[in-house]
Amino acid sequence: MNRRNFLKGCAGFSALAGLRGFGITNLMFEPQTTRAQTQDAGRTTHEAAAAHKNDLLVYVFVRGGMDGLNIVTPFNTSAADSTAYYNKLRPRLNIPAPNSSATRKLMSLDGKFGLHPDAARGAKGVNTPKQNAADTGGLYQLFAQGDLAIVHAAGSLHGTGSHFDTQLYVDVGDNKGTSGWVTRYLNSMQAPESAFVLSPEANVPMSLSEWYGAVSMPDANNFGPTWAGSDGEFGVATVKQQRALIEPMFKRHADAGFVLKTGANALNAYTDLHDALAKSYTPATTYWTENTPDDGTFSNAMQTIARMAKSDLPEPLRVACVDVGGGWDTHDNEGTTEWDGNPRFPQLVANLSNNLKAFHDDMSANPNWRGRFTVVVLSEFGRVLYQNESGGCDHGSGNAMFVIGSGGNVNGGKVYADWPGLATLGNNDGLQITTDYRRVIADVLTARMGATADQINKTIFPGMNYKGGLGIARTSVDVKTLNKRSYLPAVANS
Repeated sequence: MNRRNFLKGCAGFSALAGLRGFGITNLMFEPQTTRAQTQDAGRTTHEAAAAHKNDLLVYVFVRGGMDGLNIVTPFNTSAADSTAYYNKLRPRLNIPAPNSSATRKLMSLDGKFGLHPDAARGAKGVNTPKQNAADTGGLYQLFAQGDLAIVHAAGSLHGTGSHFDTQLYVDVGDNKGTSGWVTRYLNSMQAPESAFVLSPEANVPMSLSEWYGAVSMPDANNFGPTWAGSDGEFGVATVKQQRALIEPMFKRHADAGFVLKTGANALNAYTDLHDALAKSYTPATTYWTENTPDDGTFSNAMQTIARMAKSDLPEPLRVACVDVGGGWDTHDNEGTTEWDGNPRFPQLVANLSNNLKAFHDDMSANPNWRGRFTVVVLSEFGRVLYQNESGGCDHGSGNAMFVIGSGGNVNGGKVYADWPGLATLGNNDGLQITTDYRRVIADVLTARMGATADQINKTIFPGMNYKGGLGIARTSVDVKTLNKRSYLPAVANS
């Protein structure tokens, strides 16, 4: 770290600490603003977003090591895979094939891979125990309508088998860097300081490391002063008094330096966000919020992203990064498909699937956002190919990734897999990695976000030698076709 960056970081920390000390807001006060400072001033969110010509990028990280083999299962990739390996390596943990007599079984995607039944809850022909209003077909419905692409045997080439190391390497894009790859993407696209970048949780993830304008919003319904008892007239008056005290400190110079801009930007951001969140918001569809393995954290985060994206802020939401927890590190008692026995894995899958589908439908219900957002879902690694003695699977390697779009911006309805088979164990005895996860992200960034291969190789993922994607994302959307499609969750429940 050079002297300039060191002093800049110290100054930013001082300003951050001072502002938090006054207890103004839950907003993380790095230099940021959502107040328009560009040519987008005076336009609505959707007009401004269209002017940028980039999709909203939603980066979903399933922390803990998702068992992708039991969500997207190779039931017919080869006779050896299904009989000699998968079913024998996981005698108590395998998911029944689509043509089996089991009540709950895989839903065939393409005749080779099948989707876990709890990633298809509510779809026609799926046995759906303990139904709720959020069961509208999940990932299966998105796949069927062409809005979901699945990439299998993908992962980080720098994985170590350690959650901490591999999550870090995925977030920064390699095992050497310090800044997050999302930060480098924003920098490469010359995003202004006013760019609205959201982390709908308590902490900003490492993928946004060194992007000082990230907004942390763990609870959109309680956005305001951080100290207790701040509701009502008393709290409002106190906030005004606090602002009256500190605002002059950040208006002393016309050519404000780093610290002064930090304070001014944070106060502007608070005003814009507070005003937007003062308006009521009713999702266009139902999220699964009750009795989830993470107590509704993921569903609330996805609702916050949709709410802020559709708010008429001067600066549109460009990037949102969200983590998914709830117990994906399934070393023991993983479970399979049974809700009355051990519902751990079914609940994890349903929480992820239902709320991704709800977010898609919530956003797509607004015509301005159809074809204007892309969701990338990944985990740091998959699980080993074989079960252990405690009814779980240990840390593995290759995994499934999901790319979700709408209105034709994603070439969905397909499983993209340079399938290695299950005959040979990969790193940590997991599935062999045949697709670098960064290639999938680069595919989205170049086709939907306007990045170039040169920016990918030099800035976003330095040294990657990216030459082309998998064809997952489309560079253009057919507006006529887009407007003819129905995005209401019309799925026949079984």
